Amino acid sequence: MGTAKTPVLWTTGAPGAGKSTTAWGLYRRIVEAGGNVAYVDIDQLGLIGPPPGGGDAAHAIKAANLLRVLEILRARGAAQLVVSGVVDPARPYIESPGFDLTLVRLTCDRDELRSRFLGRGSPAAALPALFEVADAYDSAGFGEEMDTTGQHPDETVETLFHRCAVDAGSVRPPEPRQPLPGPVTVVTGPTAVGKSTAAFAALRDLWERDLPVAYVDLAQLGFAHPGPDPALEAALLSAVWRGYRDAGAKHLIVVAREFRPEHRRVFDAVTVVHLDADEPSLTERVRRRAEGESALLAGDELRGAPPGVRDRVAARAIAEAARTRRSGDHVVLDTSGQEPAETAAALLAVLAQ
Repeated sequence: MGTAKTPVLWTTGAPGAGKSTTAWGLYRRIVEAGGNVAYVDIDQLGLIGPPPGGGDAAHAIKAANLLRVLEILRARGAAQLVVSGVVDPARPYIESPGFDLTLVRLTCDRDELRSRFLGRGSPAAALPALFEVADAYDSAGFGEEMDTTGQHPDETVETLFHRCAVDAGSVRPPEPRQPLPGPVTVVTGPTAVGKSTAAFAALRDLWERDLPVAYVDLAQLGFAHPGPDPALEAALLSAVWRGYRDAGAKHLIVVAREFRPEHRRVFDAVTVVHLDADEPSLTERVRRRAEGESALLAGDELRGAPPGVRDRVAARAIAEAARTRRSGDHVVLDTSGQEPAETAAALLAVLAQ
């Protein structure tokens, strides 16, 4: 008798259609119900450039990394997997016997798509390209179409929730892996210090220099319940770096609030760069994050947070910074009073070494 397939519910659609919002809401809904579940944003699995990472190779790199990640999550015992992100209209499916895929293509009328797209801060100049993508998706007709026109995101989530497996199941530890070679640079620092902003700006600069560099935000590999699970994060980090190396990457930048021993064992050599900041700077950056001055990622606890939550997060960030100053196993960049561009330039100088 064969092993049961693991269900995968994948939300896709044009930018602004609600695929990430729906998938994240679905993941949270299953967590609240006590399910053993994991969420993966496929866009986080293709952050490698320039070519071979960019252009036509991007879909293939994401798909290969997605399969690696899903296999690890399946082996860990996940009863339901949730995926979001753009697919290749020419080849939109996971080809693996271990998974039972439901691909849901979210749509809405053009007026609402325009409103959602602009409402998330995207530029009006990109609307023609958006509608071109939406038309291409409609023409390809892949997956199950789900019209969300006039729906609140919670309604969309609730509809899809009833199609998911909610099973506590059992959690199995990931298989041990051999350390992978670098060079690997890990950017750490307290909450809201500006790690992702600085690291991604430095990454784009390196791409412009035609250097094949890949990027991983470790927090985006940690959406699994029950959790958190550093050993699982390490296994996923290893799998994604292996995929990026296969695709031609020569250097990896990892962003992590905490870089634990489990994570460190993924690599044979690591340079850790710690971004530090004083109390006024951290407090101000928490405020900016809460007011939307950063890219919106899954699990962001600060976007739109009220003052009480901001104060608690700022206090935690200040404590994190103080605790890390007592450890001396990293390069420290003091970013107090800096604008993001200044921090990115300082980080780039360290990477250039």
